[in-house]
Amino acid sequence: MNQLCKGIERINSINWCTSGRKDEPSNMALLQEYIRRTAILTTTYSLKTSYPFFNASRAFGYDVDMDITEKCPRLKGLKNDFLKGMCEAYLEWLLLFDSGNEIALEFHDLYEPLILLIERGGTIRRKHGEIITGGYAFPLANAEYMSKQAPIDISDEGLEAWTHQ
Repeated sequence: MNQLCKGIERINSINWCTSGRKDEPSNMALLQEYIRRTAILTTTYSLKTSYPFFNASRAFGYDVDMDITEKCPRLKGLKNDFLKGMCEAYLEWLLLFDSGNEIALEFHDLYEPLILLIERGGTIRRKHGEIITGGYAFPLANAEYMSKQAPIDISDEGLEAWTHQ
């Protein structure tokens, strides 16, 4: 099974009724790791994009010639445009990965922390230049700074450790 099909299965299995309702401390770990990964991508390739929440495929100029919402109908009903856009970006990235694109292969897990956060019912808000999740506010640091941060363990065990901090 290709990665796009696996990604569609993941998106379709999300309980959208509870999505955005759990504000766990481990959500901050997932958010920081997602921002770190996008920072590495944007600084490595000098991308001009709306860091950190953007469609990486489109940032590289790839125009997907299929309607992702046709492949993943659950997205059509989403009322939260932010979540819908990030899920579409994730699926388009997987499509690029499946095509053998070198950048997508190198950054294959770019959206993984963000999708995990959504799967776990996490919420993300932006307010006054900060991103808020897990009961914490995170100042949106520049990509150069974030690209130099150590990776965060987003395994179940690693996230559990954040819950007990």
